[in-house]
Amino acid sequence: MTEHESLEMFLNRAKQVIDHATEQNELYNRQEPQIDAAIYSSAQQQLEEAYLDLQKVSNSATPQQREEIQRIMAQILQLQSDMIINE
Repeated sequence: MTEHESLEMFLNRAKQVIDHATEQNELYNRQEPQIDAAIYSSAQQQLEEAYLDLQKVSNSATPQQREEIQRIMAQILQLQSDMIINE
């Protein structure tokens, strides 16, 4: 797997994690009965793992790739903050 493919894999995974965590956060905000605390916590953990993975790959990224990585990392941080505030 090339570095570019590896980076794309990490970026795609991070975007999927953001989507899943956003969905869980929205359910939590609406106080939906189907919200599962374990799933909510898992979404938070997945966000943290995605953030750490992106930190690692940003070291070998081009400046343009690093910009995209930073944007996604900022989204993760914002979502993490929202989820913590909602707890």
